[in-house]
Amino acid sequence: MNRRQFCLILGLVFVLIISVAGCKNPLYIYENGKVLIGGDGEPIILIDNPAAINPTYAELVAFIGQDTTDAKDYLEHPRIGYVCADFAEDVHNNAEAAGIRAASVSIDFEGDEEGHALNVFETIDKGLVYIDCTGQSSGDKLNIHLEYTEEGVIFVSDNPEGWDAVAYVKIGKEYGLVPLGRANALYYNFYEEYQQKWLAYQQVLADFNDSVTRFNQEIQGQTFYEGSPELARLEAWQADLEEMGELLDRLGEELGDIWFEPKGVVKDVWIHWGPE
Repeated sequence: MNRRQFCLILGLVFVLIISVAGCKNPLYIYENGKVLIGGDGEPIILIDNPAAINPTYAELVAFIGQDTTDAKDYLEHPRIGYVCADFAEDVHNNAEAAGIRAASVSIDFEGDEEGHALNVFETIDKGLVYIDCTGQSSGDKLNIHLEYTEEGVIFVSDNPEGWDAVAYVKIGKEYGLVPLGRANALYYNFYEEYQQKWLAYQQVLADFNDSVTRFNQEIQGQTFYEGSPELARLEAWQADLEEMGELLDRLGEELGDIWFEPKGVVKDVWIHWGPE
């Protein structure tokens, strides 16, 4: 059983903005009179589809699940960078091309000069749904470990199936993310409950790992006799570990294979439904 935790610290490279003078370019996105640009220094361009419509929540989840934007590498580079604004741009344009009306979103955090970009969709049955598909850098995706099997040693990836998440955005509250397949509700309290469960999971996992280490130390190189109090104690201990392992399995199935570390408290939100 792989009980590694996945702590995703999404890059907080903010949506760079540059001042412009004169007439606005109708293809660009503006905030406070400034053009939003991506990681490569080029303006963000949202391509709308006049025929695009608002989806159902199920249709949105299906689209995001098959869209591969989150699999791209997060890259900070002055000329070929690909950051959160670029992820949001691609998700928007891919959704519109698929006939799904989409918007790009910019967020500022309290006490932090760096912001974040994501997307929002107006579903016909669930209202506004924020989606964050920001992926990770190639280096962060090289999380593997050795696992010993009857067939020998194999390499096992510790990366999650994808980086897509439902975002919980509320001014004055922590910016929250829940993996797409685990977001069973869209109200903010659900995110808070989910975070509490993750914290509990982390504590149970730490206790489990500590107990396993101590158990292995006690039995290493030792011989125990049938019917002895010491063997009975160890058998009870092993049973407790197995029960705790089953609990971890259940929690892991409920919570998913990735935890997104909170990035900050939301200060301002700008929603862009295509070029102005």
